[in-house]
Amino acid sequence: MADNSEDKKRKAQGPPESARPRGAKQGSASAKYTLGKARSVDVVGFVEARSFEINALQRSLENARSQGNTRAFQTLPRHLRRRAASHNVKRIPARLREKALSEMKKSAQTSKTLAGTDRLTNAKKSSRYKRRRARSVRQEYETRQTGKRWLETHVWHAKRMRMKELWGAMIAETPNERSHRAAYRAAKEKTYIQDVSYFRTLELVGSEDAIVGLLRQLTPPNELTLLMKPYIGGARMAPLTLYCAGSYPLSLLGPATALWEPISDAGQRKLWLRLHPANADAIKLELERVMDSISDDNDRDIQIKDITTDLVSFELLGGQSTQMLAAVLSQTVDCADSEPSLLQIIRAIPSPAVLPESVVIALRIHDPRLEFPFKVNPERMVLSQDEQQQLQDVLLHWPDNAAVLDGQGPDAGIWDRAECASALERRTSEHALNKRREQQLVPGTKLRPDPSVDVTVPLLLVRTGPEAMLGSRVGRTANQYIDTLAHGWTLIAPHGWGMALWMALNFAGARAQGLTERHHIGFEAGLPTFPANWPGTSAYDEWTGSAATALYQKWQRRPPGKRVNYLKFGINSPFYAPFHKLLGL
Repeated sequence: MADNSEDKKRKAQGPPESARPRGAKQGSASAKYTLGKARSVDVVGFVEARSFEINALQRSLENARSQGNTRAFQTLPRHLRRRAASHNVKRIPARLREKALSEMKKSAQTSKTLAGTDRLTNAKKSSRYKRRRARSVRQEYETRQTGKRWLETHVWHAKRMRMKELWGAMIAETPNERSHRAAYRAAKEKTYIQDVSYFRTLELVGSEDAIVGLLRQLTPPNELTLLMKPYIGGARMAPLTLYCAGSYPLSLLGPATALWEPISDAGQRKLWLRLHPANADAIKLELERVMDSISDDNDRDIQIKDITTDLVSFELLGGQSTQMLAAVLSQTVDCADSEPSLLQIIRAIPSPAVLPESVVIALRIHDPRLEFPFKVNPERMVLSQDEQQQLQDVLLHWPDNAAVLDGQGPDAGIWDRAECASALERRTSEHALNKRREQQLVPGTKLRPDPSVDVTVPLLLVRTGPEAMLGSRVGRTANQYIDTLAHGWTLIAPHGWGMALWMALNFAGARAQGLTERHHIGFEAGLPTFPANWPGTSAYDEWTGSAATALYQKWQRRPPGKRVNYLKFGINSPFYAPFHKLLGL
C-alpha cells in the first residue's frame, strides 16, 4: 500500500528534471489540464468584460505611432499621398492641415519665415538653378526677349504657329496645321488677319517744307505724291519708293508709306513713315546723312524718332473684313449718337476694293473687352433704302474729314502718345471687369461702358492695297489686273491694346496666318512681296542669301546618289536668281 501511495505522488509531481525536455517547465502538466477547460469559455462575454483594456491598448498604440517620427502626411494611405506634401500644406487633406502647420512651426530650427508674412519656407539653401530662376512669368518673358523683341501677341502665336527670329523680332512664320488653302479662301472671301506690328514707324516732326524737302531727296525727281491735297491733309496714306539720295534710279532702298497728321500746331507737322524692318535701318541712316549735309538750319530742324514700340498694327484681307471691323469696332465714341459712323455705313460692301485706296478713317472706341466676344452675321446684309443712299453718297464722294475725330474740341487721337499712355495706365483691370460681369442680373450679358471708369481707345483704319506693296500709285487700268486678294485694311492702335483687339477679331471669325501665307497670297494676287521680290535692294540680297544657304545645306545633306546633279543639267545657280549677272551689275 505504501508503494502505491508513493507512485501516485511521483505521477503528480511529474518526471524528474533529468528526464524532462529542455525548456519544459514544471507546471506544463497542470497547463495541459487548464487548456482543456478553456474550450468552454464564452468568448463574447470574455471580450466584453475586457473591452476597456483593449481600447486603451489601441489608443496607446495610435498615440505611440503619431508621437513618433511619423508626420501628418505620412499617416495618409498611399493612394492619398501627394508629392511635396511636406512643403505645401494645401496638398494635405483639410482634417490634417492644423497638425501639419503645428509640425512646421515646431521645426523652426530647420525653417524660416518669409519677411513680412507668416509663410514658412525651407531654410535649406536652394540649388543654383532655382536661385537663377525668374520670380514671375513677366520677369522670365523679359529675360527671354534679350536680343529680340516679342510682339504683344507672341504667346498666343507661339502656342499655334512656328516662330522665327527675323529683323530683330520674333515673327509667326506659319501655322502648325495645314492651312494654305484655308488661308487663300479666307483672304478671298472671308477674313484673313496677320499681326504686322513688326513694321517700323518713324515719326518726323518739323516744318512742312523741311519734311517734304528731306523726303524729296530720297524719291524720284518727278514724285509729287506728298504734296497732293488728299495726302498732305492726312486723308490718305501716300505710297513711296525710296532711293539713296542722288542715286536714282540706282541704289534702291525699297517701298514705304507716309501719313501726315491732319491736326497739327502752327508751323509744326508730324509725319509717320511706315517701313518694312528689312530696310528701316538703312532708310533711317540715309535720312540722318541727308540732314547732316543740309546747310540751312531751318531745313535741318527735323526730329526723327522711332515709335515702333508705341503702336500695334494688324492687316486684314478678304471680302468680309469690312463687315467684321464694323462689328468689332461698333462701340464708337461720337458726339452725335443718332447718326451712324462711317464704318457702319460701309459695312455692307462686298469687298474693300470698292472703296478708294489708301483712305484713312479715324475712330475712338470703347474698351473692346466690354462686349467680348463679338459675332458677325454670316448672312449677306440687307440695307434699307436710306442706308443704300448713304452708302452711295459715300462711295461717290468720300468725306474729307474721315481721318479727323469728331468731338467737342480738337482730338489728336492716336497721334497724342502721352494721352494714349495715360489711358493705358487708367485701363480697367481684367479682374475688375470679371467682378462687374458677376454682378450682372442675367449671366452672359455684355457690359455697358461707364465713362467714369472705362477709357476709350483711338484707332486708325487704313484701306491698304497694291499701292502699299508697289510703293507707287496704281492707275485704274493697272488695278484691274490685280486680284482682290491684295485689298484690305490695316488697323493701327496704341501700345497695350494689341491682345484685346486681336482676341476680339479672332473670336469674331478672322483666320490668323503667318509670314509664309502672306507671301503666297501676294503671289496669287500678282504683287511683289518685299524683300523677297525686290531685286536690286540690299534687303533682297540678305533675304535670298539666307534662303540660298538653307537650300544648299539641305541639298548637301542628301547622299550624292540621291541629290540632283545641277551641273549635269546645266544649272549654274540653282539656289538663287543671279539678277546681278542679268543686269550686268
